[in-house]
Amino acid sequence: MAKKFDYERICKKFYKLNVGALFVKMGPEKLKIVFNIIKKVKDDIDYVIWIAPSQYLATKIYMEDIAYVAGEDIASKICFFSMENISVKDNEYLKLYNISDRNKVFCVVDESINIKNTKTGRTKRLIAMKNKFDYRLILSGMMLTQGLADLYSQVQFLDSAILNMTKTQFMHTFMPYYEDDFEVSKRWSTPQNEARLIKMIRPYILAFDLRDDFKIIYHSTDFQLTPKEKESYQQEKDAFLKGRDRVAFLQVVQRFQYFYTISSDKVKALIKLVDEIQKRNEKVIIYTKYLSEIKFFKEAQLLGKNKYVIMSGNTNKLNALKRFEKNVDIMLCTYKVEAPRLNLTGFNNIIYFTQTYDYKDKIQTLNNFYNNNIKEINVYDFWVDTKLEGLIKDNLLRKKNVLNNVCSVMSKNEALEL
Repeated sequence: MAKKFDYERICKKFYKLNVGALFVKMGPEKLKIVFNIIKKVKDDIDYVIWIAPSQYLATKIYMEDIAYVAGEDIASKICFFSMENISVKDNEYLKLYNISDRNKVFCVVDESINIKNTKTGRTKRLIAMKNKFDYRLILSGMMLTQGLADLYSQVQFLDSAILNMTKTQFMHTFMPYYEDDFEVSKRWSTPQNEARLIKMIRPYILAFDLRDDFKIIYHSTDFQLTPKEKESYQQEKDAFLKGRDRVAFLQVVQRFQYFYTISSDKVKALIKLVDEIQKRNEKVIIYTKYLSEIKFFKEAQLLGKNKYVIMSGNTNKLNALKRFEKNVDIMLCTYKVEAPRLNLTGFNNIIYFTQTYDYKDKIQTLNNFYNNNIKEINVYDFWVDTKLEGLIKDNLLRKKNVLNNVCSVMSKNEALEL
C-alpha cells in the first residue's frame, strides 16, 4: 500500500532550506508532494524547470499526470528539459541557462540518480549552474545503485556545503580502499560509514519510501555447461588472454560472458519457461546483454510461433511498446535501452537471461512500470555455473546490501520523526 505523507511538514522542512530530496517511487503521491511544495511559492516564481530522462518525457501518461497534479496555473509555467539533451545539445543547455539566469526558477530534477556520475556532461553542467535555480528539488526512486558514491553529486547539486568536501575526500572518508581475496584493491563502504553519511544528509531528505507497490517473487537457477561447452569456453579464454599481462576486469566480464551466454541448458530452460508463462496468459520481458543473443533467438526460432517484440537501441521503441501493451505478450529487451516507461496490465514476469554487472540495470527494469495495477511479479534469474558469474553475483549482492542498509537507516529515522 502506498505510504501517506504529511505534506505540511514536508513543505515546512523544504522552505527552511529551499532545497531538498524526495527519494520516493514514482506515482501520484510523489507528484502531490512536489506540487504541494511548488504551490506555496507559485506567485514568487516565473518558471518551473522540470528536468527528466528523455524516456520519461516520451511517456504520455507521465506528462499527463504532471499536468493534472500541477493544475493549469502551474502547468503553464513548466519548461521541460531532457536530461540527455542538456549534455549533448548546446542549444538546449543555453536555453536552460538563459531562462534560469533571467528569471526566478524552481528546478525539479526527476530521477536524479542519473546525475550520480561527476564526469558526465549533464552532471557537470547542472552542478555548475545550480545557483541559478532559486529552489532545487531532486526526485528519485533509486537513491543509489552502485554504492555511497552515487549520493555525492546528487547532494552537491542541492548544496555543496552539506558535505563540504571534494569527491576524493568523500571517497577516502566513506569508501576507503581494501584488498579482496584476489589482492585487488576495491572500495566498499561499511554499515557505520553508511549511517554517518545518512546522518549528514538526513535534514535535506524530505520524504523517503523506496518500497515497491507490488510483491516480487524471485526464482534463481544455476545452469551447468556441457563438457563440450566447457572445453570451448576454456579455449576461448586462453586465446583471449594469450600474450596479455594485464586486463581490465569489465573487459573480461564483457568478453568472457559472451563465450558462454547461449549455453544449451539455459536455452532449453528459457523455451520451457516461456511456454509455461504463455499458458498462464501472462506477459514476459526477457532481458539480454548482447544483441547477438536476440539475433540467435530470431534465427533459431526459439520462441516458435509466439509473437514477440524487440526493444533495443536499433528498434522503433514506441511501436514495439504499443504492440507489447496491446496484443503481444513477449518482449526481448537489452539492458540500458532508453525506452518509454511501460503502462501495462497483465504483466507478471521478468527473465534475466543474461546477468549484468551493473546493479542499476536490474533495479531500473523494476522501475520501468508506471501507473499500472501490477500486484505481483515473478523475477527469474538465469546463472551459468562459472567463476565469473560467481563474482558478478557477489558484486550485485554487495550493492544490494548497501542499498538495503541505507534504506533500513532511513526507515528508522523516518519512524523516529513520527
